[in-house]
Amino acid sequence: MSNIFVIILGFAVAAFLGGMLRSLLSQWFPKRVGTFVANMLASLSAGLAIGFAMLIDTQDASEFLPPVIATGFAGALSTWSTLAAELSELIKRKQWRKLVRYLGFTLAVGLILAHRGTVWAARIYNGWGV
Repeated sequence: MSNIFVIILGFAVAAFLGGMLRSLLSQWFPKRVGTFVANMLASLSAGLAIGFAMLIDTQDASEFLPPVIATGFAGALSTWSTLAAELSELIKRKQWRKLVRYLGFTLAVGLILAHRGTVWAARIYNGWGV
């Protein structure tokens, strides 16, 4: 699948879908909650994509899944710039405890979900009997 056109097209579609989901989450949830949910889903998506890419024995998967899903979809879904703006607002208000909790929780849960994505990818892959 070294066809770069397919990868670019897949990336564009995945990024569009990730951006649309991020937009919906910002409408469905309050400000910080929507940012947190989007970032956690992006971390999980990236973990799943990388997990599947490591497990599937074809070069096509390793060339397609990480750039398309982990970078395209998860990159467009994540809202790190919004997180930075929200943290900046907490700094301006001198709400240090809230800042540390929000940033710490975001980083910790994001890393856990990215790891769990790779583990769940293995369970899903092995469950299919492939």
